[in-house]
Amino acid sequence: MDDAFKALDSDKQRRILDSAYKEFSNKGYKQASTNRIAKEAGIGKGTLFYYFTNKEGLFHDLVEEAFCIADEFFLKKVDFSETDFFIRLRQTSELKWAVYQEHPHALSFMARVFIHSDEHNLPDKLLLKRTKAEHVWGSLLTKNIDFSKFRDDIPQETSFNFIRWTIEGYRTELEQRVKMEGIEVFTNQAFEPYYKEFYSYLDTLKKIYYKPEYTNG
Repeated sequence: MDDAFKALDSDKQRRILDSAYKEFSNKGYKQASTNRIAKEAGIGKGTLFYYFTNKEGLFHDLVEEAFCIADEFFLKKVDFSETDFFIRLRQTSELKWAVYQEHPHALSFMARVFIHSDEHNLPDKLLLKRTKAEHVWGSLLTKNIDFSKFRDDIPQETSFNFIRWTIEGYRTELEQRVKMEGIEVFTNQAFEPYYKEFYSYLDTLKKIYYKPEYTNG
């Protein structure tokens, strides 16, 4: 980030970054408009480029900031000493939600960068950070997990795929429900019913894919 940008008060920094995160997340790099970013942030386009030079520079700074947020507030806090798959899944979900409450637009932006990596010509230092982040993300539900608890009559990869598809499908449905219900303030109280619902699904998945002796508790 440019020193002039870092000198701004935190609220103004957040407003500019969130505007840019949302625009790139919703439109993609090519279709993203710096005019819309500046307008939503409440600044002039010239001021935006004073802080970030150009559209590419802004995008690269956003990538680096998003990776730093994910690393500092999520990846470094994952408890890899927990060996139970479903407990790890629950803990990482809670941790991710805590980060999402503080930095929702940054995490959505980073997810798009991962999914559409072929669209972006990132400099080497950011490619290295992305590779490291992808490696850690990929190990969240596998590193130090006790796989002996899973049923032997279902291939492990099949179990993982069905669990992953179930969770991703629930997440997509939940996002739509939140939009339809008009929830704009993401508080623990507002989402408590969804927490309980999600955890009940995890308990069901555990009964389906774990051996019977590990489904209690």
